[in-house]
Amino acid sequence: MLGGSAASSFRTSDQSKSWPHLLQDSLPAELEFTIQIRSGLTFVRSIPELVDDSDVDLFIFHFGTAIGWPSSVVKCGIVLGVNFTSEFGFHQPAFKSINLRRRIRAAMKGLLRNTIKYLLFFTGQYKTRINKREIDDQITAVINLARKKSERIIWIQHQALQHRSIYLERRSYQRYYKEILKALENYKSPEFTVITLPDGFLKQENYLLDCVHLSEEGHRQMHAIVREAFKNG
Repeated sequence: MLGGSAASSFRTSDQSKSWPHLLQDSLPAELEFTIQIRSGLTFVRSIPELVDDSDVDLFIFHFGTAIGWPSSVVKCGIVLGVNFTSEFGFHQPAFKSINLRRRIRAAMKGLLRNTIKYLLFFTGQYKTRINKREIDDQITAVINLARKKSERIIWIQHQALQHRSIYLERRSYQRYYKEILKALENYKSPEFTVITLPDGFLKQENYLLDCVHLSEEGHRQMHAIVREAFKNG
């Protein structure tokens, strides 16, 4: 199993409640099940991991919908509460502080963060780095390499909630997500299973505050979904 941070118990050392570990615990003891979590995993970044992997009976991928917002070089980012040098600098926080003052401060930073996004967009600096036309090529490269290592593949395409995103992000996200599903459609077969999250899954209780990473309940729900696909295969 190879996945990004969406497949982990985000920001906690106890990974036993993440869906890959729940799946591992539910499998027969004689099965060897290896879990690899790589934060910020993209299609391109998964290729070196696959090159180094040995042949297996089954690959399970868990990819997020990463559209690659650019890193800005603004030096005052830390003062503003935004780490412009990180590709995750514009992400919303995953957890709510128990301290009221910190929650108010976080809300102000969130408003400032979104305002900066719009300012950068209208000056041509806040655009997706990944070209939609490259998605099919990237997915093809990953799948072709994975097929050399395994005859059976389960591909989980993660979906984030979008109600905390600004309109520009929601619009871009949906376009990229649809493009990914369109590319994956060409590979569906009895040996290649694509898992997408059902509409009933897309609710806040299954996600952390950032609406990207899964909550404990979300991991339980995801485990049930993957377990069913695993069983059917």
